[in-house]
Amino acid sequence: MPAYYADGVGNFRAVSADRIEQALIRAYESDRYKDLITTQLTAWRSQIQDLKDALGTPDLEQFHPDGWGIAIEFVVPRKMGRIDTVLLIGNSILVLEFKGESVDSSAADQVEDYCLDLLHFHEGSHGKVIYPVVVGKTGAEPKVRHSQVFGELRPTVFVDTKRLGTWLAIVAQKHCREPQLSIAHWNRGSYRPVPTIVEAAIGMFAEMQVDDIAKAGCDPINLTTTVETIRQIVVGSARSNKKTVCFVTGVPGAGKTLAGLRLVHDRELREVTQSDSVFLTGNLPLVKVLQAALARDASRRRKNQLRVSSRDPKTTINTVLGYKREHTRNKNAPHEKIVVFDEAQRAWDADRTAEYLTDSSGEFLGYSEPALMLAILDRQPWAALIALVGGGQEINRGEAGLSEWGRALTEKFGHWSIAAPPQALSGVYGAGAKLFEGRQPNDLEVAIHANLHLDTPTRQFRGKTIAGWTEALLRGEARECQRILADNPEYPIRLTRNLATAKSWLDTTARGTERYGFVASSEAKRLRAEGLELPPARADGVEHWFLNEKGDVRSSFQLEVAATEFQIQGLELDWICVCWGGDFLRANSGWDLKRLRGTVWQNIGQENARAYLVNSYRVLLTRARQGMLLFVPVGNDQDSTRPRAPYDETAQFLTECGALPL
Repeated sequence: MPAYYADGVGNFRAVSADRIEQALIRAYESDRYKDLITTQLTAWRSQIQDLKDALGTPDLEQFHPDGWGIAIEFVVPRKMGRIDTVLLIGNSILVLEFKGESVDSSAADQVEDYCLDLLHFHEGSHGKVIYPVVVGKTGAEPKVRHSQVFGELRPTVFVDTKRLGTWLAIVAQKHCREPQLSIAHWNRGSYRPVPTIVEAAIGMFAEMQVDDIAKAGCDPINLTTTVETIRQIVVGSARSNKKTVCFVTGVPGAGKTLAGLRLVHDRELREVTQSDSVFLTGNLPLVKVLQAALARDASRRRKNQLRVSSRDPKTTINTVLGYKREHTRNKNAPHEKIVVFDEAQRAWDADRTAEYLTDSSGEFLGYSEPALMLAILDRQPWAALIALVGGGQEINRGEAGLSEWGRALTEKFGHWSIAAPPQALSGVYGAGAKLFEGRQPNDLEVAIHANLHLDTPTRQFRGKTIAGWTEALLRGEARECQRILADNPEYPIRLTRNLATAKSWLDTTARGTERYGFVASSEAKRLRAEGLELPPARADGVEHWFLNEKGDVRSSFQLEVAATEFQIQGLELDWICVCWGGDFLRANSGWDLKRLRGTVWQNIGQENARAYLVNSYRVLLTRARQGMLLFVPVGNDQDSTRPRAPYDETAQFLTECGALPL
């Protein structure tokens, strides 16, 4: 991710502004942009002059600024943006955003976002003190934004151009005796981001280089190897003219959805196989959020004269339900031969599928969703169906799990080839789901690929084994939870009994535009007594909750509505508060699973229903990228639906599992 211009400060001061400007223009035009707009050129000229003036301030001469490093227009692919200027003073990094007269909190959010990316993902910036700086022309004294010091990231400073040189001298006084960072080495430093699903989809749809936006910081090899294995299987199916279903398993947050998006946006794969591809999911909120994010990004790109993909997000990313309806109404082969089925463990059984069938001929009567998908693709001369399977993620009625795919293949589609990891056959991951409930049929062609299992979580890039903590928590193993958290000191898990405290913690912990919000089980209906609402069952407005900015009452930042397992599955936030409900409390040293009916909590006895509730909390507890807060209400003995004792016992157990009370 090199800068458009990078050099020592001495050379920057000596060379003419015109030469620097020409270097920026050449880099800009080679970086997938269209014509250079006048406002950008004007901004560069002003910025270059302001920097030359500031770096020539007499106060700086005693610190020998010519030995410092400077980078202009430093590219940050994950944020799809560029840092105006980076100054390297000793062992410190100053990130400067020039905003002219328009200096406000959004400018601070932007520069903090860039700094956080450097802090977490840029090798040359690890362990360095980083200063976020907003430079304006307001004529005001420098001021500091009140925010938490996070690691080596300092609070954001607002300074005007006339006082910039003097402020640089203050920083230099602190760092001038440190070894000087090399601008050449720093500029070449490797960048290993862990993008959110939304960021990854936007970057891939814009046809950025995948390596620029999706190098998992926790495990850069595993995901790449898995994707390459799938590509080889798909290409082999095309060349051999055969039909293959490829199962990809993994722990929560390991990158299954990211792998699927990479395949769908792999232009070379489409060209080699002469086939288009589509990403399907039964997760309507995920579809709505991704489609809205892609549409907003396309609008932004057109406004800023950036390249826009020719592919339509509504046909590239769609719901399984829409796909089924289209291809059961007509009997033609689908347009795509490559289909990615996300969260394939949530595919419906035959009864649930029948409720939504549009086929009047009865051809698909008794077909489960896996069987129906295979039947639709069976119309092609060759096909590849990539089924992304999460362990223990079934959360709703009729979700049949991995074994339903095995039944469909055994009973109706024995001519299909199967590629799967050993974990899909043994059931040793997640909640123990297996492709074949009994012995593997001898007449099926099954190829085992170890690389089709993703076992390293990348969502929690600051805590690699938080998924393991969740599993131990759900099993009731407090000591194992403590051990796991001891190995993950950078991933905070806190606990509070007060909702106002929870809101304050989220608001003060997040920096820049890091996203935060409440999540809760859809059965935690008595959270209303705490002043917290659950969203309607439909996915209406979910895109606003996930995408809209601070100040919008519909966004997650408002902390008024908690997303449930149905809205949050497949997505994530930087910081999350899991609001504990009366449906999942500790009692007699075990988890007490209940469902509210009217004004009475009823025990859940049916095995499937109990599994769905446990899976719901598994989903909720694995959505936070950087840290998590657990809110356990105090309860009220005057309210029969909220007795205090079970909440107290739950809070005590969570504390024993390592959650630190605020």
